[in-house]
Amino acid sequence: MNISLPKHALRLLGLCLLFCAGLVAGCGPIDRPGQVPRGYFGKTDTLPEVITEINANNQRVPTLWARHYFEATIPNKKKDPEFVNGDGVLMYQSPQSLRLIGNKALAGRVFEIGSNAERFWLTILPELDTMWWGEYSQIDTFDPADVPIRPDQLLAVLGVGPIDTELLHEPAPVLRFNNDADAYMLVWNVRRTDRWVAQREVWYDRATKLPRSVLLFDADGRVTLRAFLSNHQPVETGQAGPKPRIATEYRLFFPLTGAKMSFELSDMKISRGGLPNQRSFAFPADPGVSHVIELHAKNDH
Repeated sequence: MNISLPKHALRLLGLCLLFCAGLVAGCGPIDRPGQVPRGYFGKTDTLPEVITEINANNQRVPTLWARHYFEATIPNKKKDPEFVNGDGVLMYQSPQSLRLIGNKALAGRVFEIGSNAERFWLTILPELDTMWWGEYSQIDTFDPADVPIRPDQLLAVLGVGPIDTELLHEPAPVLRFNNDADAYMLVWNVRRTDRWVAQREVWYDRATKLPRSVLLFDADGRVTLRAFLSNHQPVETGQAGPKPRIATEYRLFFPLTGAKMSFELSDMKISRGGLPNQRSFAFPADPGVSHVIELHAKNDH
């Protein structure tokens, strides 16, 4: 026998089923009496111990040379996404020198991110045919939306620099432990004239002390960069003993500009053929683009 229900009754029945399903799904993660709590609830380390172990790994990577493959989606002036991809070389030298060069067959160089002690720059061609650059002396005055991908933020994501062990120096780190994620969460804070603000948050795996995710914030607490790091692999140092490890897969999102970027590293070494060296991070005198945008302080626009 077929039973026919009015449409409004069918809609009500559907809502009831969804509500009940929501209750079941919502109750799933709750620990019931007698159950073993989910997550990790064992011994954890103190902040100095965590930093010591992170630094023991990172201090063995004063320089880095690696091959990479990258993909990026970057909005143009009309906010339409432009896709860029290619492969090339990434070079790093402590504390803040970085160069990621992306090439494509036939087209040649299509992408470059660079940083040295004084300046940072981003070049995208031929799709955007533009270079953005700025000086570190004014880095805190730029509007984060003025450049699609900030090279200084990429340095923070790479995460191979040592952490300051003077824990009261700004930016000052605060440690939290996430039982559910089994991860240490370090949040760096800086003092403003009227308040403290969070500047950066990095999640480190409890067992390995290797970074898994990075969040960067502006002064109002908005996320300016969200990154996920995975597949940590050893770096060839040419020396005996344990090798340092860094992530080889990176997924980045810049919410304020809508830009996305991912890259994978391979063939990682401390150096190759004398590279990197100081000349590796020279500011390009001729970027080969039609538009060069110098970043200024907000009140200089």
